[in-house]
Amino acid sequence: MDVEAVYAAGQKAVEWCRSGKGPFILEMKTYRYRGHSMSDPAKYRTREEVQTVREKRDPIEHLGQTLVARHIATEEELKALDKETRLIVNTAAEFAIESAEPDVSELYTDVIA
Repeated sequence: MDVEAVYAAGQKAVEWCRSGKGPFILEMKTYRYRGHSMSDPAKYRTREEVQTVREKRDPIEHLGQTLVARHIATEEELKALDKETRLIVNTAAEFAIESAEPDVSELYTDVIA
């Protein structure tokens, strides 16, 4: 839930692996705001708990506050970026919904496994 901590851990893992010391496992502990699926109403958490986590530990909000505090970005710039990002995502979602299903021959295109 801390963008900078994840970045630092990733750098350490990459350095470790590239130096030939072998694989490196990163465990990311996150908080899911919603249930596991559409059929999971998430009744095991209270609204207050979820709201508290959103307010105090949300990684995107926390990073935004950090950028503003360090004078890297302004609130206005972050709001504009958020608006632009939402437009990109919504446009892509609309395109996907409105597009025809791809041909079966495309099933494994660009799949890396």
